[in-house]
Amino acid sequence: MKQIKQVIIIHYTLPPIVGGVESILGPLAEVFAKNGYLVTVLAGEGNIEEQNIKTSIIPELSPNNVHVKNQQRILRLGSLPESYEFRLQNLQRRIETEVGNINDIIIHNIMTMPFNLAATEAFWNFIEDNPKKNFYIWTHDLAWLMDDYKKHLYRRRPWSLLKKALKNVTYITISEFRRRQMSDLLNVPKKKISVIPNMLKYQDFLKFNMDTSRVISFLSIFQKYPVILLPARIIPRKNLEKGIEIIASLRRTFPDIVGIITGILDKNSKELVEYSQVLYKLIEDNDLEKNIVFLGQTFEELNISHEKNREIVRDLYFVSHLVLILSTDEGFGLPILEAGAARTPIAVSQITVFRETAKDGALYLPTDESPEFNANRLIKFLKENLSKSDLLFKRVFSCYNWETYWQDYLKLIFEE
Repeated sequence: MKQIKQVIIIHYTLPPIVGGVESILGPLAEVFAKNGYLVTVLAGEGNIEEQNIKTSIIPELSPNNVHVKNQQRILRLGSLPESYEFRLQNLQRRIETEVGNINDIIIHNIMTMPFNLAATEAFWNFIEDNPKKNFYIWTHDLAWLMDDYKKHLYRRRPWSLLKKALKNVTYITISEFRRRQMSDLLNVPKKKISVIPNMLKYQDFLKFNMDTSRVISFLSIFQKYPVILLPARIIPRKNLEKGIEIIASLRRTFPDIVGIITGILDKNSKELVEYSQVLYKLIEDNDLEKNIVFLGQTFEELNISHEKNREIVRDLYFVSHLVLILSTDEGFGLPILEAGAARTPIAVSQITVFRETAKDGALYLPTDESPEFNANRLIKFLKENLSKSDLLFKRVFSCYNWETYWQDYLKLIFEE
């Protein structure tokens, strides 16, 4: 009798929670299901349900869980909460129950990011206690190398686990750039780390949401030029302040310019609220109130659920004249694939991983160049040379296609 193949895919949260990793979990599960696996998706909240795919929930995996928030608040200060060991043991037992007899276990980002350190340690212990299972540590980001997180990390357990290599696991990351970083941080040979890039399920991407037309009408997008999409969370490493300064310079040439910042502000984070205030002040100082839009605020004014963020942002790629991404650090750059699928011209900061992902399909803006000089490059790009979007479109559909994902990448690792 043929043995049933099973895999469990684990992350903090699932859709409809908005996030880059969340956006690829559904298609990833579908690829496994299509290739004969029974798939369990384990997370703290959210849901993915398709044929041969089921969702299991452990609420304490989610960074949004009230107990996890309370723990994390203390951990950020370098202390262990009194309840830490108790909650750690409970979480570990829940993980053991949910995983059960499944032998192929994929863990996304939890082992290298600090959003739920009890979950990191629980999985660490679970991996050490189950040497006969196959663990795949799928790494998108590395907190110890990211300025946004380093100041709240400490050189002792559990924080130190985020930069320590596990034995008898398969490491996977999303770009050659992240592989080099992982190798250096974890002291793991590069040949021991597989690269599986993010993919775009264009069948889902090329649809329109009913509420998109409301947003377009409300913002009078078709009366604006250029419409610049900034698909980024409202966090410091996305470098949104430079995008605002560039738009201020562009307005001298394009008075009807509009920039749309797509991220939803996490109002529960004091640091991010303070960062947003810096952005608002910059907008006010440059008299850009009519030229910069925060999509989250538009949703509130139109009474649109934040759960529709990803669908509406997808549609906005098609009506935008330019996508602008100025991150100072990324592991891959998923919006590059989205811009390519929409054939929308894209300009990005000149960082190594963006070169790897986009090749010749983007305009690169030097990170040490002033906003004025960046703006001059964009003016020329908008007026004279938009062909890079076609190059990227071809690259996205030939290299980052979910339909060939199993054959190109996953089969080599999961069915050796």
